[in-house]
Amino acid sequence: MKAVIICGPTGSGKSSLALNLAEKFKGVIINADSVQIYREIKVLSGRPTSDDYRQAPHRLYGVMSIFKPCTLGIWRKMALETIKECDLSGHLPIICGGTGLYIKFLLNELSPIPDIPPSIKLEAREKLEELGNENFRELLLKNDPVSACRIKLGDTNRLLRAWEVFTATTKPLSYWHEQSRETGSKDKFFKVCLMPKREVLYSKCDKRFLDFVELGAIEEAEALNFITASPELPASKTLGLLELIKYTKGELKLSEAIEQAQRTTRRYAKRQLTWFRHQFDEDFLIQDLCCRKTVSDCFEKIVNFLG
Repeated sequence: MKAVIICGPTGSGKSSLALNLAEKFKGVIINADSVQIYREIKVLSGRPTSDDYRQAPHRLYGVMSIFKPCTLGIWRKMALETIKECDLSGHLPIICGGTGLYIKFLLNELSPIPDIPPSIKLEAREKLEELGNENFRELLLKNDPVSACRIKLGDTNRLLRAWEVFTATTKPLSYWHEQSRETGSKDKFFKVCLMPKREVLYSKCDKRFLDFVELGAIEEAEALNFITASPELPASKTLGLLELIKYTKGELKLSEAIEQAQRTTRRYAKRQLTWFRHQFDEDFLIQDLCCRKTVSDCFEKIVNFLG
């Protein structure tokens, strides 16, 4: 079994490249985006269009409810099952997405931390709201001093994660990070990473969000306005969602909501660029957006990989 992985920051053209390659290699595109997996978030996640589905088979898009968070373990299990199905049917699996942790977990580069029960996640958030970040970190310091010292006081999500892991497993997060990891089957995966220049990427992200608004992002946000009361749901972090919800409630002008959402997206893209630059060991680096030349170059590399 061999598969192709296409990753990179938001707006870099991953989906376009995957679609072109799927047509050339009889491929199936498998989602590796932590927001595109939720059925309720179609527009703001940039899910494939009806035309895209007609051009090539797509899997793991819109298959879960936002009320059932998709953990690394759940996604990896579904991805491996889908890859196996592709292998049996003679299709090339093309894993496509910008959620780096999904990719690293698929490649067995992350320790398998057990799933955290929703009740513990809720308890953690309630405790943090009661104590505040500083006192919450002091509490964490007693059980997981390594994580407590590493995590910045303002990094609420990481503080919560460390507390949840210890509460659920009775072992600190640092313990799980130190566990021996399985030997990954990296030779079975050809890893492509799109890393356009920052200014080019930012411009693409800005235009892309305007396209989302034209495609119905405001209506989607209005239907999801209840999510502001459920910050523990991963879907609440969807880029641009909270800004557009504020617009639907009259708290922001549309121009303000769009400007803030674009700024949030650019910051996220910057973090992704940094993450992929330092955390991802690609086989083929594309320092541009998807275009005819990048498709052609990538095609040749994959032909050689498949033998």
